[in-house]
Order: sequence, then C-alpha cells, then structure tokens
Amino acid sequence: MLLGQRDGSDEPVRWPVSIQGNPHLLIVGLPGMGKTTCLIQLCRQLMESGIVPIVFSYHEDIDEKLGALWGNALHRVSYAGLGFNPLQVVSDAPLAYMDNVTLLRDNFAAIFPDLGDVQLGRVREAIKQSYADRGWALGKRGEIPAFGAFYELLKADAKPDKGLMTRLAELADYGLFEATAGAPSLLDSSTPALVQIHSSQNEVLQRAFSTFVLHNLYQSMFRRGTQNRITHAVIFDEAHRAARLKLIPTMAKECRKYGLSFVVASQEAKDFDPSLFTAIANYLALRVSEPDAKLMAKIFAPSDKLTLYTDRIKQMAKFKAWFYSEGMRAPTPVALGNTQHD
Repeated sequence: MLLGQRDGSDEPVRWPVSIQGNPHLLIVGLPGMGKTTCLIQLCRQLMESGIVPIVFSYHEDIDEKLGALWGNALHRVSYAGLGFNPLQVVSDAPLAYMDNVTLLRDNFAAIFPDLGDVQLGRVREAIKQSYADRGWALGKRGEIPAFGAFYELLKADAKPDKGLMTRLAELADYGLFEATAGAPSLLDSSTPALVQIHSSQNEVLQRAFSTFVLHNLYQSMFRRGTQNRITHAVIFDEAHRAARLKLIPTMAKECRKYGLSFVVASQEAKDFDPSLFTAIANYLALRVSEPDAKLMAKIFAPSDKLTLYTDRIKQMAKFKAWFYSEGMRAPTPVALGNTQHD
C-alpha cells in the first residue's frame, strides 16, 4: 500500500501487506495531523488490491469519508442486537468450549473494567455451567447454549452479587443477551464494512458491541481456516477506545495465517497494550507528544540517535510522518498521500 513519497523526493514509500511477512500497521499521531485521511486512503487501496477493510468506527468523521468513497456499497453495521451467539464453539479440540469460557470472561473484564476477580470468577463459572447444562464436558460436545443462559443462572443465584448484576442488567436492557445465530460473518463478505460503534451513546454498550464483534471475527477466522493470502484488514480508528480488549494483541499475533491484517490508529502510543508492539512490525509515527515520541524512537531508532528522532517526531508537520518496517535499517520520512495530493 502506498503511504506517500519519501519526504523531499518522488520515491514511493509503501507498507507491505503480505501473508509472507508481518501485515500489521500501527499509526500514532495527534489530532489534525492526518491519521483519518491516511486511513481513508489505505482503505481505498486495500479494497482495490482485493483486501476487504473492516473498520471499527468511534466517530462520524470516518463514516462520512468512507461513505463518500463507497456510497451504498459500504456495509454499515450498527447495533440492533448481536445477530450471532458468542457461545458458538468453532474448534474440535477437547477443551475448546473452555477456551471460549475464558475468552468470554476476559471480554466482560474489558467491558466492565471495575469488576474484581471474584465477580469475574462468578461470570466465568456461570458461563461454564451454561455449557455443562447443555451436555459439554471434557472430550464431549453438547448443544450450544443460549448466550443469555449464564445471565439467567446468575439471576437465579440465592445470593447474587448486586454490583455485578446491575452492570449486566444494563446490557440486558439493550437486548445484548438475546443474541441468536444467523447473521453472516464479516469475513464471509467481499464488501467493505463499517462497524459503527458510536451508533449507541451508551459507552458500556459501545464497549460490549465492539468486544463481541471482534470476538465473532476471532471465531470466524478459525472456522474458515488458514488462507494463502491476506483477504481482510481489521482497522481500529481511535484504538484507545478499545485499548482494554485483550483480543486485539491476541489476534494480531495469530491472524496472519488466517488471512487477516490489523491496523490500529490512535492519538497516543501509550494507548496500546505493550504486547501489541511485539506483534506489529510496521509503524507510522505522525507528530505526537514528547513521551510518545520517546517511545516511538525507541522502537525504530538506533540507540545513539534516540534524542534526535524524538525531537524529529515531535516536530513533524501535518501530513508528514516517519515510517518503519521490519528489515529497514532506519525509519523513512514520508510525505503522506492525502485527498489534495491524490
């Protein structure tokens, strides 16, 4: 994908998106420096290259620009119930359902960051019991329980945790636990998708919606199996809004062989889980604050030039950035392509 030209020349600077290498990209930059415009141009190129963008959107700005790019060809996904059951088990491994139990527990930890270990333990046990009630056991497959079964078990507890139940009831009021299977996976589509997280103003529902859509993509990539090329790019605009999702670094580590590329963009490098940096090998740094400039310089600058690159990153002009990819000896200064230039 063409990011732009080497600053001061006509030499193209490209981000390689290939299943043979690391296909993931991290973009960081302050507001107004060109992140959204860069994402729009990358989405256009990805689609033209046969790689379908799935964009998690947290504000209307990127919605409008993608709508202008694709019009009615853009598949908009807004919350109206999940349309899939997160308790689906896609693997035939003997304990695959238990892996899902743990993953769902982590999902609720991301949705409700103030829940303690005991409360999350209750959620985990209720989800596990909902599987057991449908015949699941070590090496034995049963029927898929309804997503809301664990919530009903918690409500029936003789001594329910009031704090936990109050939080879950908020999601129940929006019909989250009434999820049923049936909606096709976004990975089954060749149409660019816009997941409009901001379609609800309730921040808890926003976290839940983004969490479970990502969960569904995670399950779908295993269901469809390994691929011989990158078919889809999962793009998080304003990634700090999803910073607690453990699935993002997990998927970034695993998803290449399943044909997925990950793009995460945010205002600050500290928004990202530290483990994400070990899974990504392509970085685009626009102007950021000094702490973030230091962090990015440590990633791609020689040790004797950390101060130099920290200062350079802090002083980048709009639509200018530093790009670094695996195998490069030093980062490249880039004049980014934008709508005026293109």
